[in-house]
Amino acid sequence: MVTVALSQLNIQSGDLKGNLDRVRAHIQSAAQLKADMIILPELWNTGYDCAHFDQTAQSLRGKCISALKKWAREYEIFIFGGTIPEKKDQKVYNTCAAIDQKGEVVGKYRKIHLFPGGLQEDRYFAPGEEWGLIETPWGMAGIVICYDLRFPELVRNLVLRGAQFIVVPAQWPVERMEHWSILCQSRALDNQVFVLGVNPAGKNESHRYAGHSLIVSPWGEILKEGSEDEELVVLEIDLQEVDRIRKILPVLQDRRNILDEIDNSLF
Repeated sequence: MVTVALSQLNIQSGDLKGNLDRVRAHIQSAAQLKADMIILPELWNTGYDCAHFDQTAQSLRGKCISALKKWAREYEIFIFGGTIPEKKDQKVYNTCAAIDQKGEVVGKYRKIHLFPGGLQEDRYFAPGEEWGLIETPWGMAGIVICYDLRFPELVRNLVLRGAQFIVVPAQWPVERMEHWSILCQSRALDNQVFVLGVNPAGKNESHRYAGHSLIVSPWGEILKEGSEDEELVVLEIDLQEVDRIRKILPVLQDRRNILDEIDNSLF
């Protein structure tokens, strides 16, 4: 059994200090509620303040990840650090760092699929090129970030490589809230894994965010859902459910590999 806490923050665009204070309060509350892990939302430290990423992007040794490492040790909690704009080799990535209870960064994932719509992520971020697979004390975690959720082959590959639960830091707008629920449930049901989707609340100059963070079972059932307001969404889950459900309905075992080759000629 593992108790997970989803940090449904009201992110203030460009307010690094205020967002750090909010995150610490959520981590402290999660620890008081005996959560084993906490998951933060996408770009929790800056929001989509894209115009200033040149100034606000940090390395994984910078102030924000250093703070998360300190709090992971202090509160003895595993932290999936949502994402921050990460500066690396003259590029900026949208990066999730995973930090264990000893305050060590045990893995990272850089967002692969960059949303080209109103946010124009592809103008500001470089795409990642590696799987988001993280060993945790409770089993293997897969990480996808927001727009990645629309690419089922990414989640399937994480599951085929051993992921028992999928962590989804996001900033999903209220006008596409139904897509958020459907996609989280679909990725859980398709792959018979838990999906832990974390979405902020509140609004900025251009978007209102949906909240409604989700904990979805390997049956595709929503076990717990957040409101539209800032809150912690906390629930104990049993990862043994993954194996139990796969024995009842062996979808992954029944895959026909002959169909795995994808024809990209249309694109």
